[in-house]
Amino acid sequence: MFKSFQKFRFTGSPQMVLLLRLLMLLLLMVFTRLLLYFLHPSLFPGVTTSKLFYYAFTGLRFDMVALIYANALYVSLLALPFRFRRTRVFSIVADTIFYISNIILLLPNLADAAYYPFSLKRMTFDIFKYLSTGDDTAAMMPQFIRDYWYLFFIWIASVSILVVVARLIVISNRYVMQKQLHYYLSQSFSTLVFGSLCVLGVRGGIQLKPVGILSASQYAPSQETAIVLNSAFTLMRSSDQRGIEKIAYFKDEKEMKALFDAQKNYSVSDSLGHTIPMLKKNIFIIILESFSAEHIGVLTHQFGNKKSDFTPFMDSLAGKSLVFEGFANGKRSIEGIPAILASLPTWMTEDYITSQYASDNFNSIASLLKTEGYSTSFFHGGKNGTMGFDAFCKSAGFDNYYGKNEYPNQADFDGYWGISDEPYLQYIAKTLDSSPKPFMGAVFTLSSHHPYKVPEKYKNRFRKGPLAIQETIMYTDLALKEFFETASHMSWFNNTIFVITADHTSEAWQAFYQNRVGQYTIPIIFYQPQNDTSGHTGLYAQQTDIMPTILDMLHYPDTFIAFGSSVLRKDEPRFGLNYLNGNYQMLKDGYSWQTDHNISAALFNFANDSMLKVNLAPVRKDVSTRMDQLLKAVIQQYNNRLIENRLTVK
Repeated sequence: MFKSFQKFRFTGSPQMVLLLRLLMLLLLMVFTRLLLYFLHPSLFPGVTTSKLFYYAFTGLRFDMVALIYANALYVSLLALPFRFRRTRVFSIVADTIFYISNIILLLPNLADAAYYPFSLKRMTFDIFKYLSTGDDTAAMMPQFIRDYWYLFFIWIASVSILVVVARLIVISNRYVMQKQLHYYLSQSFSTLVFGSLCVLGVRGGIQLKPVGILSASQYAPSQETAIVLNSAFTLMRSSDQRGIEKIAYFKDEKEMKALFDAQKNYSVSDSLGHTIPMLKKNIFIIILESFSAEHIGVLTHQFGNKKSDFTPFMDSLAGKSLVFEGFANGKRSIEGIPAILASLPTWMTEDYITSQYASDNFNSIASLLKTEGYSTSFFHGGKNGTMGFDAFCKSAGFDNYYGKNEYPNQADFDGYWGISDEPYLQYIAKTLDSSPKPFMGAVFTLSSHHPYKVPEKYKNRFRKGPLAIQETIMYTDLALKEFFETASHMSWFNNTIFVITADHTSEAWQAFYQNRVGQYTIPIIFYQPQNDTSGHTGLYAQQTDIMPTILDMLHYPDTFIAFGSSVLRKDEPRFGLNYLNGNYQMLKDGYSWQTDHNISAALFNFANDSMLKVNLAPVRKDVSTRMDQLLKAVIQQYNNRLIENRLTVK
């Protein structure tokens, strides 16, 4: 087959061979980068054809950087002005390096074509820490290959093009046959010119600072920078992360804390000034895997969305609960669990659990209530060690960690992630019943995780929705109903505060839930069996608000650190905050303030402009200034407390 292409064979100088091979690679890089858009156009609703061409062109800066880094050794070999470059041994060695380097180079973009809908960001180097925090990735790899087989074949096709075209571009003999002086002078000059171009390419241009991940904000809004960037570049640029930089927006600490204070105290006094004793109610937090607000009927009532009916039990429970418009602080479980249980979000590039700050002392709902005589337990039916949750729970002060290994009936294993939700939640109810009281418990469910498997006995029982996940959403909703039915007959039930939320959102199908605001909407529900509130409040809450709200409900007497607020207190700021691709998004009073404090800034009134079409930053500077001041107060305390190991009250 290769012989049929021989008529297209090109021979030239080493520099010309190098240039043509890299140009061919650059085209492959552009194709694999844009594959993200072609496979998931609904995630980029604002991208027109002209915009796509613009992003394809401007992204060449980032493609070039990754290309030259990956081919640095190969470029050096071909740029050497020596005659041995035409020998067979040299060709074999150089070509082997070229093929291996670029076969690997093409992988990240293709992997992100599958992973991006779940993370909403190009891969960064923390992915390797994330993958190494358990053996789930290796175990699930065959399933991922089956589900995304087409990406595997695209990779094989790209590699085939790479090999075939490279073999047609070879160094000509006539450059080796030149006279020695002429050869070395011409080749040295060519090497100097080519080397200078490579230096410019690695820097991404002639600007003073080399291009970074944030540089993509010059060309696209934050929700579209993924089309400009490529995954190999973001992996390389984030490989030398040294943690966050200390921030000093405010010199006056009193001014900063007037806007937001991470140090809380919710002790309550009576009319005589006596401290009211703490309520010793049980606490049980239910963290539902990928339960976006989009799937929950009671929460899909606004922004012109079609009302969902995948959660009949949760909708009925919400009618007698305190329900908030919830926002996740991140897009992955490894970000959501610390935010919920310790009011400790990931407002930086690395996940807190895998970052250098993971060894900091921090308070959590478990560690704080333990000092008040609570027994504390975390339940997750997944394999022990998944995403480092067992180690995190130990650091967070939980007495007990119940994983798949502790579950008594391994026949309930779903074959993928762990124990199916229905039997596992029944097991939890019985375990809590025998636990010392009062208790603080939390469960992280797993059935609504890809590959979305419903137990065999429930096949065809649940209605399938536009998304594969929605069948398992209905299954988990049924599991919740049965859990509450079982628990309601137990003595501890009426003295318990239940919190229902999600670790993060799932893929979306309605337009609002695909944009930068909707991608973070989750349920946050507080239910007390003997205290019907019948209240969908319409107010905002974020994951980091859950811990302070619980402590406020209990009249917890001591001071603690939290990066959220109690939803019960009108004197504390109410906002949602998340961080993606170097860009902060603060949600408050119907506005979304998006900024990287460097290049880009945008303000949207998502309450009236749900599709985020009109940037109000130029005309509503009063709102953007007010929100930015609050944002700076929050992240200054977050950054400084992480760096200085001040996540507890000393």
